[in-house]
Amino acid sequence: MKVRKNLPAVGEFGWIWIAFVLLVGACAVLAPSAIGLASVYSMLPFAAVLVLLAVGQTLVVQQRGLDMSVAAIVTLAGLLVAKFTAMTGSPLAGVVLTCGVCGAAGILNGLLVARIGISPIVATLATGAMFFGVARILSGGSAMAISPSLQALSQARLLGVPVLFYVAVVLVVSVSLILRMTIVGRRFIAVGSNIATARAQGTRTALYQVGSYGVAGVCYAIAGIALAGFIGYATPTAGSSYLLPSIAAVVVGGTPFTGGKGSVVATAGAALFMTLLDQMVLSLGAGPAMQLFAQAIAIIIAVSIRRLPEVAKLMGGKKRLT
Repeated sequence: MKVRKNLPAVGEFGWIWIAFVLLVGACAVLAPSAIGLASVYSMLPFAAVLVLLAVGQTLVVQQRGLDMSVAAIVTLAGLLVAKFTAMTGSPLAGVVLTCGVCGAAGILNGLLVARIGISPIVATLATGAMFFGVARILSGGSAMAISPSLQALSQARLLGVPVLFYVAVVLVVSVSLILRMTIVGRRFIAVGSNIATARAQGTRTALYQVGSYGVAGVCYAIAGIALAGFIGYATPTAGSSYLLPSIAAVVVGGTPFTGGKGSVVATAGAALFMTLLDQMVLSLGAGPAMQLFAQAIAIIIAVSIRRLPEVAKLMGGKKRLT
Protein backbone atom coordinates (compact mmCIF):
# COMPACT_ATOMS: atom_id res chain seq x y z
CA MET A 1 0.00 0.00 0.00
CA LYS A 2 2.81 2.36 0.79
CA VAL A 3 4.39 1.92 -2.64
CA ARG A 4 1.03 2.52 -4.31
CA LYS A 5 0.54 5.72 -2.31
CA ASN A 6 3.93 7.15 -3.17
CA LEU A 7 4.02 6.12 -6.82
CA PRO A 8 1.78 8.86 -8.27
CA ALA A 9 3.86 11.64 -6.69
CA VAL A 10 7.04 10.17 -8.13
CA GLY A 11 5.39 9.54 -11.48
CA GLU A 12 4.16 13.10 -11.89
CA PHE A 13 7.39 15.05 -11.75
CA GLY A 14 10.04 12.98 -9.99
CA TRP A 15 10.79 10.30 -12.55
CA ILE A 16 12.71 12.70 -14.77
CA TRP A 17 15.43 13.15 -12.16
CA ILE A 18 15.76 9.39 -11.70
CA ALA A 19 15.90 9.02 -15.48
CA PHE A 20 18.54 11.74 -15.74
CA VAL A 21 20.79 10.00 -13.18
CA LEU A 22 20.34 6.70 -15.02
CA LEU A 23 21.19 8.37 -18.32
CA VAL A 24 24.38 9.84 -16.83
CA GLY A 25 25.28 6.33 -15.66
CA ALA A 26 24.59 4.93 -19.12
CA CYS A 27 26.81 7.61 -20.65
CA ALA A 28 29.60 6.77 -18.22
CA VAL A 29 29.51 3.16 -19.41
CA LEU A 30 28.63 3.47 -23.10
CA ALA A 31 29.89 6.93 -24.12
CA PRO A 32 32.17 8.54 -21.49
CA SER A 33 33.06 11.36 -23.88
CA ALA A 34 29.44 12.56 -23.75
CA ILE A 35 29.81 13.62 -20.11
CA GLY A 36 33.37 14.91 -20.34
CA LEU A 37 33.88 18.47 -19.15
CA ALA A 38 34.40 19.86 -22.65
CA SER A 39 31.31 18.05 -23.96
CA VAL A 40 29.14 19.26 -21.10
CA TYR A 41 30.23 22.88 -21.57
CA SER A 42 29.52 22.68 -25.31
CA MET A 43 26.13 21.06 -24.61
CA LEU A 44 24.85 23.56 -22.03
CA PRO A 45 24.09 26.48 -24.42
CA PHE A 46 21.88 24.25 -26.58
CA ALA A 47 20.30 22.76 -23.46
CA ALA A 48 19.55 26.31 -22.28
CA VAL A 49 17.84 27.12 -25.59
CA LEU A 50 15.66 24.01 -25.26
CA VAL A 51 14.84 24.88 -21.64
CA LEU A 52 13.66 28.35 -22.70
CA LEU A 53 11.44 26.86 -25.41
CA ALA A 54 10.09 24.09 -23.18
CA VAL A 55 9.11 26.53 -20.42
CA GLY A 56 6.96 28.44 -22.90
CA GLN A 57 5.45 25.22 -24.25
CA THR A 58 4.71 24.05 -20.68
CA LEU A 59 2.68 27.18 -19.96
CA VAL A 60 0.61 26.59 -23.09
CA VAL A 61 0.06 22.92 -22.31
CA GLN A 62 -1.03 23.83 -18.78
CA GLN A 63 -3.90 25.72 -20.46
CA ARG A 64 -4.79 22.58 -22.44
CA GLY A 65 -3.16 23.96 -25.57
CA LEU A 66 -0.26 23.03 -27.81
CA ASP A 67 1.95 25.42 -29.72
CA MET A 68 3.09 24.14 -33.11
CA SER A 69 4.51 27.53 -34.11
CA VAL A 70 7.57 27.19 -31.86
CA ALA A 71 10.03 26.54 -34.68
CA ALA A 72 8.72 29.45 -36.74
CA ILE A 73 8.85 31.98 -33.89
CA VAL A 74 12.37 30.89 -32.92
CA THR A 75 13.46 31.33 -36.52
CA LEU A 76 11.71 34.69 -36.81
CA ALA A 77 13.26 35.93 -33.55
CA GLY A 78 16.80 35.40 -34.77
CA LEU A 79 16.13 37.25 -38.02
CA LEU A 80 14.22 40.05 -36.31
CA VAL A 81 16.94 40.77 -33.77
CA ALA A 82 19.47 41.01 -36.61
CA LYS A 83 17.16 43.30 -38.59
CA PHE A 84 16.11 45.53 -35.69
CA THR A 85 19.67 45.87 -34.41
CA ALA A 86 20.84 46.95 -37.86
CA MET A 87 17.94 49.43 -38.14
CA THR A 88 18.32 51.02 -34.69
CA GLY A 89 22.03 50.60 -34.16
CA SER A 90 21.26 49.28 -30.67
CA PRO A 91 21.38 45.57 -29.73
CA LEU A 92 19.22 46.30 -26.66
CA ALA A 93 16.54 47.94 -28.81
CA GLY A 94 16.75 44.99 -31.18
CA VAL A 95 16.16 42.53 -28.34
CA VAL A 96 13.25 44.50 -26.86
CA LEU A 97 11.53 44.95 -30.23
CA THR A 98 12.03 41.28 -31.09
CA CYS A 99 10.51 40.15 -27.79
CA GLY A 100 7.59 42.51 -28.38
CA VAL A 101 6.89 41.20 -31.88
CA CYS A 102 7.20 37.54 -30.84
CA GLY A 103 5.02 38.18 -27.80
CA ALA A 104 2.42 39.67 -30.15
CA ALA A 105 2.73 36.59 -32.37
CA GLY A 106 1.99 34.45 -29.32
CA ILE A 107 -1.00 36.61 -28.41
CA LEU A 108 -2.33 36.10 -31.94
CA ASN A 109 -2.13 32.35 -31.35
CA GLY A 110 -3.97 32.76 -28.06
CA LEU A 111 -6.75 34.87 -29.57
CA LEU A 112 -7.33 32.34 -32.34
CA VAL A 113 -7.61 29.57 -29.75
CA ALA A 114 -9.41 31.27 -26.84
CA ARG A 115 -11.58 33.82 -28.61
CA ILE A 116 -12.32 32.32 -32.01
CA GLY A 117 -12.30 28.73 -30.79
CA ILE A 118 -9.94 27.20 -33.33
CA SER A 119 -8.19 24.00 -32.26
CA PRO A 120 -4.73 24.85 -30.81
CA ILE A 121 -2.97 22.49 -33.23
CA VAL A 122 -4.76 23.90 -36.29
CA ALA A 123 -4.37 27.54 -35.21
CA THR A 124 -0.66 27.32 -34.40
CA LEU A 125 0.14 25.23 -37.46
CA ALA A 126 -1.44 27.96 -39.59
CA THR A 127 0.31 30.83 -37.84
CA GLY A 128 3.57 28.86 -37.86
CA ALA A 129 3.39 28.60 -41.65
CA MET A 130 2.67 32.34 -41.80
CA PHE A 131 5.62 33.17 -39.53
CA PHE A 132 7.95 31.00 -41.61
CA GLY A 133 6.76 32.91 -44.66
CA VAL A 134 7.55 36.23 -42.97
CA ALA A 135 10.98 34.86 -42.05
CA ARG A 136 11.63 33.95 -45.67
CA ILE A 137 10.63 37.41 -46.84
CA LEU A 138 12.67 39.09 -44.13
CA SER A 139 15.83 37.15 -44.88
CA GLY A 140 15.47 36.75 -48.63
CA GLY A 141 16.46 33.13 -48.09
CA SER A 142 19.93 34.04 -46.80
CA ALA A 143 21.60 34.09 -43.40
CA MET A 144 21.79 37.37 -41.51
CA ALA A 145 24.71 38.34 -39.28
CA ILE A 146 24.18 38.99 -35.56
CA SER A 147 25.82 41.99 -33.92
CA PRO A 148 29.20 41.27 -32.27
CA SER A 149 27.92 42.44 -28.87
CA LEU A 150 25.04 39.94 -28.90
CA GLN A 151 27.44 37.24 -30.03
CA ALA A 152 29.81 38.07 -27.19
CA LEU A 153 26.99 37.96 -24.63
CA SER A 154 25.54 34.69 -25.96
CA GLN A 155 28.96 33.05 -26.04
CA ALA A 156 30.15 34.43 -22.68
CA ARG A 157 30.93 32.27 -19.66
CA LEU A 158 30.68 33.00 -15.96
CA LEU A 159 32.73 30.78 -13.66
CA GLY A 160 33.22 28.51 -16.64
CA VAL A 161 29.47 28.03 -17.19
CA PRO A 162 27.79 29.56 -20.28
CA VAL A 163 25.78 32.69 -19.49
CA LEU A 164 22.85 31.28 -21.46
CA PHE A 165 22.52 28.53 -18.88
CA TYR A 166 22.16 31.13 -16.11
CA VAL A 167 19.50 32.90 -18.16
CA ALA A 168 17.55 29.64 -18.45
CA VAL A 169 17.87 28.98 -14.70
CA VAL A 170 16.60 32.48 -13.85
CA LEU A 171 13.59 32.04 -16.14
CA VAL A 172 12.72 28.62 -14.72
CA VAL A 173 12.97 29.81 -11.10
CA SER A 174 11.00 32.99 -11.82
CA VAL A 175 8.15 31.21 -13.61
CA SER A 176 8.02 28.49 -10.97
CA LEU A 177 7.79 31.00 -8.12
CA ILE A 178 5.10 33.02 -9.91
CA LEU A 179 2.98 29.92 -10.49
CA ARG A 180 3.40 28.65 -6.94
CA MET A 181 3.35 31.79 -4.81
CA THR A 182 1.18 34.43 -6.49
CA ILE A 183 -2.55 34.90 -6.99
CA VAL A 184 -1.99 35.16 -10.74
CA GLY A 185 -0.18 31.84 -10.71
CA ARG A 186 -2.87 30.08 -8.69
CA ARG A 187 -5.59 31.43 -10.98
CA PHE A 188 -3.57 30.37 -14.00
CA ILE A 189 -3.44 26.80 -12.67
CA ALA A 190 -7.15 26.90 -11.78
CA VAL A 191 -8.12 27.96 -15.31
CA GLY A 192 -6.05 25.14 -16.80
CA SER A 193 -7.50 22.59 -14.37
CA ASN A 194 -11.18 23.46 -14.87
CA ILE A 195 -12.07 26.39 -17.06
CA ALA A 196 -15.81 26.15 -16.34
CA THR A 197 -15.29 26.36 -12.58
CA ALA A 198 -12.79 29.20 -12.93
CA ARG A 199 -15.23 31.12 -15.15
CA ALA A 200 -18.03 30.57 -12.63
CA GLN A 201 -15.80 32.08 -9.95
CA GLY A 202 -15.43 35.25 -12.02
CA THR A 203 -11.94 34.61 -13.39
CA ARG A 204 -11.23 36.11 -16.79
CA THR A 205 -10.26 32.78 -18.28
CA ALA A 206 -9.53 34.05 -21.79
CA LEU A 207 -6.95 36.45 -20.34
CA TYR A 208 -4.97 33.56 -18.87
CA GLN A 209 -5.30 31.42 -21.97
CA VAL A 210 -4.18 34.19 -24.31
CA GLY A 211 -1.51 35.24 -21.82
CA SER A 212 0.02 31.77 -21.79
CA TYR A 213 0.62 31.99 -25.54
CA GLY A 214 1.92 35.55 -25.24
CA VAL A 215 4.45 34.66 -22.52
CA ALA A 216 5.41 31.58 -24.52
CA GLY A 217 6.11 33.82 -27.51
CA VAL A 218 8.51 35.89 -25.40
CA CYS A 219 10.23 32.70 -24.19
CA TYR A 220 10.65 31.58 -27.81
CA ALA A 221 12.03 35.01 -28.68
CA ILE A 222 14.68 34.83 -25.96
CA ALA A 223 15.58 31.33 -27.14
CA GLY A 224 15.80 32.44 -30.78
CA ILE A 225 17.97 35.43 -29.91
CA ALA A 226 20.22 33.24 -27.75
CA LEU A 227 20.56 30.62 -30.48
CA ALA A 228 21.35 33.16 -33.20
CA GLY A 229 23.82 34.98 -30.95
CA PHE A 230 25.61 31.79 -29.99
CA ILE A 231 25.90 30.60 -33.59
CA GLY A 232 26.74 34.08 -34.86
CA TYR A 233 24.07 34.37 -37.53
CA ALA A 234 20.35 33.83 -38.11
CA THR A 235 18.94 31.65 -40.87
CA PRO A 236 15.42 31.07 -42.26
CA THR A 237 15.49 27.50 -40.91
CA ALA A 238 17.26 27.97 -37.55
CA GLY A 239 14.38 26.74 -35.39
CA SER A 240 13.16 23.91 -37.59
CA SER A 241 14.63 21.15 -35.42
CA TYR A 242 13.15 22.40 -32.13
CA LEU A 243 9.44 21.58 -32.46
CA LEU A 244 9.58 17.93 -31.39
CA PRO A 245 12.17 18.47 -28.62
CA SER A 246 10.12 21.30 -27.08
CA ILE A 247 7.05 19.06 -26.88
CA ALA A 248 9.11 16.05 -25.80
CA ALA A 249 10.58 17.98 -22.88
CA VAL A 250 7.07 18.84 -21.66
CA VAL A 251 5.86 15.24 -21.96
CA VAL A 252 8.98 13.66 -20.48
CA GLY A 253 8.88 16.23 -17.66
CA GLY A 254 5.44 14.94 -16.66
CA THR A 255 3.14 17.84 -17.55
CA PRO A 256 -0.17 16.31 -18.68
CA PHE A 257 -2.11 17.58 -21.68
CA THR A 258 -5.24 17.65 -19.53
CA GLY A 259 -4.13 21.04 -18.20
CA GLY A 260 -3.62 22.63 -14.80
CA LYS A 261 -0.87 20.52 -13.30
CA GLY A 262 2.69 20.92 -14.45
CA SER A 263 6.21 21.73 -13.37
CA VAL A 264 8.56 24.01 -15.27
CA VAL A 265 11.39 22.69 -13.07
CA ALA A 266 10.67 19.12 -14.20
CA THR A 267 10.38 20.38 -17.77
CA ALA A 268 13.83 21.96 -17.46
CA GLY A 269 15.17 18.64 -16.16
CA ALA A 270 13.59 16.90 -19.12
CA ALA A 271 15.21 19.40 -21.50
CA LEU A 272 18.61 18.58 -19.97
CA PHE A 273 17.76 14.87 -20.28
CA MET A 274 16.82 15.19 -23.96
CA THR A 275 19.95 17.20 -24.77
CA LEU A 276 22.21 14.70 -23.01
CA LEU A 277 20.41 11.86 -24.78
CA ASP A 278 21.18 13.48 -28.13
CA GLN A 279 24.78 13.96 -27.03
CA MET A 280 25.11 10.29 -26.11
CA VAL A 281 23.60 9.16 -29.40
CA LEU A 282 26.05 11.32 -31.34
CA SER A 283 28.96 10.12 -29.21
CA LEU A 284 28.05 6.55 -30.11
CA GLY A 285 28.47 7.46 -33.79
CA ALA A 286 24.79 7.53 -34.72
CA GLY A 287 23.26 10.21 -36.93
CA PRO A 288 20.28 12.61 -36.68
CA ALA A 289 17.84 9.85 -37.64
CA MET A 290 18.81 7.87 -34.55
CA GLN A 291 18.42 11.04 -32.45
CA LEU A 292 14.78 11.26 -33.52
CA PHE A 293 14.32 7.58 -32.78
CA ALA A 294 15.79 8.02 -29.29
CA GLN A 295 13.52 11.02 -28.63
CA ALA A 296 10.48 9.02 -29.67
CA ILE A 297 11.45 6.14 -27.36
CA ALA A 298 11.95 8.59 -24.48
CA ILE A 299 8.46 10.02 -24.99
CA ILE A 300 6.87 6.55 -25.07
CA ILE A 301 8.70 5.45 -21.93
CA ALA A 302 7.81 8.68 -20.10
CA VAL A 303 4.12 8.34 -20.90
CA SER A 304 4.18 4.66 -19.94
CA ILE A 305 5.81 5.40 -16.56
CA ARG A 306 3.16 8.00 -15.80
CA ARG A 307 0.52 5.31 -16.22
CA LEU A 308 2.15 3.00 -13.65
CA PRO A 309 -0.11 4.23 -10.81
CA GLU A 310 -3.21 3.39 -12.86
CA VAL A 311 -1.77 -0.04 -13.72
CA ALA A 312 -0.95 -0.65 -10.05
CA LYS A 313 -4.51 0.24 -9.00
CA LEU A 314 -5.96 -1.95 -11.74
CA MET A 315 -3.80 -4.91 -10.71
CA GLY A 316 -4.72 -4.37 -7.07
CA GLY A 317 -8.41 -4.33 -7.96
CA LYS A 318 -8.11 -7.57 -9.91
CA LYS A 319 -6.37 -9.27 -6.97
CA ARG A 320 -9.15 -8.22 -4.61
CA LEU A 321 -11.77 -9.59 -6.99
CA THR A 322 -10.03 -12.94 -7.17
